[in-house]
Amino acid sequence: MSAWRLLACRGSYADFSISVSPAVEKAVRRGEAPPTVLLNVFDSDSITIGVNEDPEQALDLEFCAARGIVFRRRPNGGGPVYAGAGSAFLVFVLPTADPRVPRTTAEAFPRVLTALAGLFADRYGFPARYRPLNDVEVEGRKLVPSSLKIEGGAMTFRIVVNVTPIDTELAGRAMPMPPEKVRDKALKDLGARFTCLEREAGREIGAAELETLAADAAERAFGETGLVPSGLTARERAYAEAFRAEFATDDWLFARSESRRFGGLPGPGDAVGRGRWKAPGGLIRAALVTGGGTVRAAIVNGDWHPRPIEAASWLEDALAGARAEPAALRARVAAHLARPDVEHAGVGLDDLAAALDRALADRRPAGGPP
Repeated sequence: MSAWRLLACRGSYADFSISVSPAVEKAVRRGEAPPTVLLNVFDSDSITIGVNEDPEQALDLEFCAARGIVFRRRPNGGGPVYAGAGSAFLVFVLPTADPRVPRTTAEAFPRVLTALAGLFADRYGFPARYRPLNDVEVEGRKLVPSSLKIEGGAMTFRIVVNVTPIDTELAGRAMPMPPEKVRDKALKDLGARFTCLEREAGREIGAAELETLAADAAERAFGETGLVPSGLTARERAYAEAFRAEFATDDWLFARSESRRFGGLPGPGDAVGRGRWKAPGGLIRAALVTGGGTVRAAIVNGDWHPRPIEAASWLEDALAGARAEPAALRARVAAHLARPDVEHAGVGLDDLAAALDRALADRRPAGGPP
């Protein structure tokens, strides 16, 4: 097997997420680059939201604008993440043809994050542990959020390592947290729930040590990799610039927003309802436009990890035209989940049905108060 590549760089989380990260993913998927371990150390604070998130729901846009907080919608799953200067982004971009690489989210999350938690515990002596579905925590405090995409012959596993402290009050204002999001958490507010590597280790941790951690994490999760330090190719740099131009636009940022997607809906006589539900795999946000006893349009946003990414849109298409009744929507969801090309790890039939039931119960005439 060919050696894997270690690519270390610096930049903001938001910019890296919409440029270098998808560029390397594209190159690996096309066989133009070897399996790659990316490490980006952040040089400034920023936020990203997941590809299936609505920024108007996930962020306080007025607060972000007033404070000059940079935010982007990344082309990967998961929810809003605030990453501070000095913290790091560890990304595994690996071809699924390699037998060492997981092919499902249900296998990938526990494999990689258990290995990472064990590495932290062994190296620094604090009780890090994997918390399903996609976090590493220390006694209930989140140390590592992550997101995952497996499609097109590659697994892209994105891990934010909170190395340095952040202003949790600022982050909490920028990313308002629905009560459903923390209903299963012992610690409810961001200040109590957030921790960082330097706090738990009791000392400063620099870029060189993070490179060593990245290499050791790869070996723990996947075995011997023959990791070789390298840099971006000219083709990857061109991909990165093209992705930056596409993903920094408002058209991309608001593509999953309710205000744009419902377009000319709702019409006269229609009703709109919204519901939220926290599944083990993440927060589900459902919005339904109903009229004449049927679902005219559906949005199912959230911070879980559908595989492929388009599966959330497939579910929305499946719901359109159904009778606006719980049993009918549940049947459409069940048929969607039975597809062999769909995986919603940590999100089941009961979870999706609960969000949709709440949206049905919330319906009110178009133009009424939200």
